[in-house]
Amino acid sequence: MFLREACYIPVTVARQYGSPSALRRRQLRELNRMIEYARARVPYYRDDPRYSRPPLTALADLSDLPVLDKEVLRERPLENLLADGVDPATCRSFQTSGSTGRRVRILHDDASHDYHGAALVRRFLATGRYLPTDRLTHIRPFAPPARMFERLNLFRRHVILSHRPMAEIKAELLANRPKVLIGYPVHLRALLRALTDAELTRLRRTLRIVMTESELLLPEHRAMFAERFGAPVFDEYSAFEVLNVAYDCTHGRAHLSEDRVHCEIVDDRGRTLPAGEEGHVVVTSFLERAMPLIRYDLGDIGLIEPGRCGCGRRFRVLRLTKARSNDFVTLPGGERLYPDAFLHLAATHPGISECFVHQEATGLVRLHVVPGADGADGADGLFESVRARLFELAGGDFPLEVVTAESVTITPGGKGKFVTSDYADAPG
Repeated sequence: MFLREACYIPVTVARQYGSPSALRRRQLRELNRMIEYARARVPYYRDDPRYSRPPLTALADLSDLPVLDKEVLRERPLENLLADGVDPATCRSFQTSGSTGRRVRILHDDASHDYHGAALVRRFLATGRYLPTDRLTHIRPFAPPARMFERLNLFRRHVILSHRPMAEIKAELLANRPKVLIGYPVHLRALLRALTDAELTRLRRTLRIVMTESELLLPEHRAMFAERFGAPVFDEYSAFEVLNVAYDCTHGRAHLSEDRVHCEIVDDRGRTLPAGEEGHVVVTSFLERAMPLIRYDLGDIGLIEPGRCGCGRRFRVLRLTKARSNDFVTLPGGERLYPDAFLHLAATHPGISECFVHQEATGLVRLHVVPGADGADGADGLFESVRARLFELAGGDFPLEVVTAESVTITPGGKGKFVTSDYADAPG
């Protein structure tokens, strides 16, 4: 509720500067409470003897528990993961983005969601530029209900649905004259392609902050947004299953929301890796009580950056490196190309606006290229240069077909779908 969320705001702001030792003690205490609660109240954990264990004595002990895969959420009935006595009608309900074609319902209790809402205020304040009275335009696939504080002209959010025609999106955006623009990177790139120089000049007169979310943001795309929009760019990493995971500071580093989530980077066997080593991003949102998810694999690849950030925050820093770990094409030698390879290709190769790829069951990789304004007239030469660059990135030739596309495929959740594969014989 509004009052509780408002009371949490100063708490969430202060906790990012607290001592690391106090933070770790709190995380350990809250994790033990959550595990005890889950094995007593949630059928999924109660039925698994691996969760019947003594309390954790250190955060590292969490690695003794199994990693929870997304397939569990897809295959199990909601009641199996919901705590006893929880009425779904009293919870905040979300659906995952459906990047696999199957959407999953997620429930959050009011108390944990209110803390998350307060922590989102911290995300905006971390820009060093945002004021609660700033006009904000949010391009997204759905419009959430208005909040009470918006009636007081605080944290107002003007939503433009991303599936609308681009002409309508542009007109509404320019009419709103926002100081803050938020959107998925794929939609912001499409917006930049559609805006004329005069329209971009109009937008830049008021725009002070650009914020991205929900997809991997490459350094090249961050730099392009900052240069074209004329405003600094701040990214957020979140998922409907666990809500906010990390938020950018003015140094451009993504701080984990460690007062409400514990993040691990793990190898393929679920063992926690040290800072600096790349692996699967696994998160436990330890304040949840409706639908607790313990050691939940978000499906992304990243690492914890060693050392402290110069901004003064004590929360650790996460860096995503390859986006989704289950989205890849497999080369003849067993090597994999993840979405970051194709995003990087589109961001750096002349004549390309976007590209996405599908691997056939035969192993053929079909690369779909959305030509840029400087590549539309020379498709043959562009395709040959794209082939050469992709072979260079892959370290050798492989079965590849390059074709033209008008736009990137968008998932039901509004995200860009950059890699799909029917190649069932891919080495594990």
